[in-house]
Amino acid sequence: MTEPAWIIDTPPSSRYPVYTRLNANDVMPDPVTPLGASLVWVPHVFPGWGLSYVTLDAFTPEEIFSDSVAPVGGFFYGYLYVNQTTVRLIGIRAGLGSEAVDAAFFSTASPPHDAKPTDVNEACSEAMAARSQWTLTTTTFPELEEERGVAERVRAQRPDFGSASNLTLIAWARAMAPLQRLLWRAYSIASGQAATGPAVVSSLIGEADPSLMVKIVGSAGDVDSALPSFALWDLSRTVRSDPALLATFDQGIDGLLDRLHAEHPDFAQRFAQFLHEYGYRGPSEWDVGQPSWETQPDLPLSLIDRLCRLDDADSPALKREERAAESAVALQQALAILGDNEQAVATLHMAIASARRFAAWRERGKTSAVMALNEIRVALYELGRRLVATGQLGHPGQVFMALDSELDVLSTHAGDLRETLEQREQQWRALFDLEPPMWVVGGEPMKPLADIPRKGAGDSTAVQPGDVLVGAPASAGIARGRARVVRDTSQIAAFEPGEILVAPQTDPSWTPLFMVSAGVVVDVGAMGSHAMIVSRELGIPCAAGVAGASARIPDGTLLEVDGSTGTVTVLEG
Repeated sequence: MTEPAWIIDTPPSSRYPVYTRLNANDVMPDPVTPLGASLVWVPHVFPGWGLSYVTLDAFTPEEIFSDSVAPVGGFFYGYLYVNQTTVRLIGIRAGLGSEAVDAAFFSTASPPHDAKPTDVNEACSEAMAARSQWTLTTTTFPELEEERGVAERVRAQRPDFGSASNLTLIAWARAMAPLQRLLWRAYSIASGQAATGPAVVSSLIGEADPSLMVKIVGSAGDVDSALPSFALWDLSRTVRSDPALLATFDQGIDGLLDRLHAEHPDFAQRFAQFLHEYGYRGPSEWDVGQPSWETQPDLPLSLIDRLCRLDDADSPALKREERAAESAVALQQALAILGDNEQAVATLHMAIASARRFAAWRERGKTSAVMALNEIRVALYELGRRLVATGQLGHPGQVFMALDSELDVLSTHAGDLRETLEQREQQWRALFDLEPPMWVVGGEPMKPLADIPRKGAGDSTAVQPGDVLVGAPASAGIARGRARVVRDTSQIAAFEPGEILVAPQTDPSWTPLFMVSAGVVVDVGAMGSHAMIVSRELGIPCAAGVAGASARIPDGTLLEVDGSTGTVTVLEG
């Protein structure tokens, strides 16, 4: 690619210069589609995200809205980045410090923060002090429930896309996009406050045993992003207990849905209900141009196929009970550290409860946002399907190669855009081969696309027996098993129960695969990232932020994963 930047790339902020892929690549691991960026993210998500920072009293309106793009995130080389500087400033103004924010959301190996006098804003800090007290004590979040209701009503009021005109489909998609400004309000507030509880826990127990914090926080017990995994588990139990149904699955995923409708209508109806409730989930679910379970049902069917190979003893509910017992033991150890300090003990209990509530609230906010986002996806996928049927597009997904400004032409003269969209799709797919930098710094020269290294181009030394790779604790527990490197959900069929999942990153749609795994190792991520929150709900040991793990660990390597310390020990090659 000879272009200096991708078509939807945004200008970096020089005022808030550090951008990172950390905590962005676990929810949007792939390059964003042109329509996903131009219809949803740039005009609506970034402003809504920025508004939440102002609502939190972390920034003044002028600090956030003086740039052409709110300095909360950006797209570089086609990939989503989080503005790490603004997140750090939230931590600084809240009295937590940038280091605590890095540990909770990013990585302690992040570039150093360039402190400036403007980092300090006494008015913001005073307002945020009250907000921090709210974070530690509140048991309700009315805005979150309001926005959940909005998303659920939108889903319930979906028109019959099959009979809608092309222009109606586009109008529906465009009407849904601005909802992200609203739905990102409570979601981003919950995300920002999710670090407070763990930071307070860490400050109380100090360096006595760093692994205690992840054990103590444990499961929140009510995480929306985990619910589809439990629902898939229940479906897998039905398959496992029915020899005829299991035999139908054994014939392979291709054509499975049609066979289920013909041979097992009752199960097909249950699966249809599952899609109605959870079909908005899917890989890279923040991008309307990526498939969801509703638009590509083979994805959840593959997960059911893997799960039905597990015994009932592998139930995620049982694993969660085991982790809960470990959490109770860890709590007693922490209380022993605090001794007779009644105030510290009370604060510890308050911080643990806050950490669990906001972890669950963060996932609830995300669920509402992606539920509404899926309405855009399904409407435009129907448009793409029609344009394929009339020979104007090569496949339905090409509709997402258009820009928002091209949608009207696409509805009436799609054939005029076909060559442009095909060329753009080739360019977009070439972005998948890139290894985008983990950090981009505004004010520094940006490398052109042609100079970005390709995946696998760097030197990666394979691990040897005895090596210990160190990351961050994400979900407590110890597991042993053979490594299976999985780079995307299309490789699910190759995964065998009991293996250690090793991946560059994961998003919440992968978490049913966690249940098949003995443990999880990911190259990037931190305790507060989405997939790690859900892994704790499922009781799966997980080490996050293990740099280079997916490149250095070959398939079949015998590993021991300690999710309490974030270490991965190589036992056998």
